[in-house]
Amino acid sequence: MPPPARPIVLTLTSDEAAELLAPVGAGGQQTFHQGIIGQLQNGNLVLAFNDDQLGKLIRYMTQYGPGGFQSRLRKAFRRSLLELLAA
Repeated sequence: MPPPARPIVLTLTSDEAAELLAPVGAGGQQTFHQGIIGQLQNGNLVLAFNDDQLGKLIRYMTQYGPGGFQSRLRKAFRRSLLELLAA
């Protein structure tokens, strides 16, 4: 039996976090966005994602077109995801 998966941890800058703290509109990603906002409370810049959540993040960033939420995700997570992949 494989060991349980560890969370993937991404650290944002305050400017990147500000992209995600913008008001949540109506749409299919609201629940996901609320989860991110919940992790960013009280100035926290470190977010943890399980495999499913990381997959959802990448799908929202790459497969849903040029919407406002998708653009904010790309601005917020581009740097930290590239650093994760380079490690």
